[in-house]
Amino acid sequence: MTAPAPATSTMREVRLGRPVDGPPRPLRRRRLRSIALVAAIALLATACTSTPQYPTVDPADRGPIPDSRISVQLFNFFSYVGFGESEEEQARQAQVLTALSDAGYTHVEPIDYTHFQGLTAQEYRALLDARGLQASSLHTSVTMSTTDEQWQATLDTAQTIGAPYVGAGSTPEDLTTREGWEAYADRIDQLGAMARERGMRYLVHLHDTEFAAVEGGESALDILVSRTDPANVTFELDLYWAVKAGEDPVALVRRYGDRIALLHVKDMAANGSITTAGDGVIDFAAVFAAAGDNVDFYVIERDPPLDDSSFDPFPPSIAGLRFLQTIQF
Repeated sequence: MTAPAPATSTMREVRLGRPVDGPPRPLRRRRLRSIALVAAIALLATACTSTPQYPTVDPADRGPIPDSRISVQLFNFFSYVGFGESEEEQARQAQVLTALSDAGYTHVEPIDYTHFQGLTAQEYRALLDARGLQASSLHTSVTMSTTDEQWQATLDTAQTIGAPYVGAGSTPEDLTTREGWEAYADRIDQLGAMARERGMRYLVHLHDTEFAAVEGGESALDILVSRTDPANVTFELDLYWAVKAGEDPVALVRRYGDRIALLHVKDMAANGSITTAGDGVIDFAAVFAAAGDNVDFYVIERDPPLDDSSFDPFPPSIAGLRFLQTIQF
């Protein structure tokens, strides 16, 4: 399936810390920084009239990961769907969920940066339920200025859509000192305690920054791990960003054990760029074997090249599903 061609008359810019049509909120750094994005895409009705069809997996080829533990990050479709609340964008959002369900996904990992294209949490949950999908987790925005009241509202959303994990899609970019990371760890532990009271856990999605050493030689990740209660806070290890940071992901999952409950399964091409899971150089089988039963969800992510509006997010997302369904370890 080929993604619709973008309309040329409407462009929007999504900056780190500034979501579309809203107050400053931290988005994914390194990937949303000052990049002009297409927000209006050709109408779904004229550009894509049917759900893409993909071959199923022969039972003889199935690996050990059950479908119930495979999810997909909906950031893959961020530029495809758009960033507003129009009927067309809502239609594309629904069409994406239909295609993923038809392909065999049972879980998705939503992000709330565009507020579900204007749908309420109840309406979004209805979209998931109608397609037999569940939310593995919810990515949102969290800063040191996030209030308890704001967090409770986010927990309301996560609980409504059925996400067992909820937390920041990235850590704040302005954390550069040990004291800053310690204060952030203490705060997310408080937020995690609030989440635990409602049957959820706070998740920290890791990029490369958390592996950098701060004063004293300890990494930011070590600070976050040591100052948070495992019952409150877990971590989502992005395998691409771990390798990008010069880390050995096998060593990481062994070292941190059950503190890592989710993996972002994202591959690295030989030139260091992001590529489809299974097409690159990361030894996922070794990572999965080392992680054992500590991982609740293996989440396929294929970041859209935000400077290429012709990128079709469907093939790499479905290829990632098939990769996880058949990988042996």
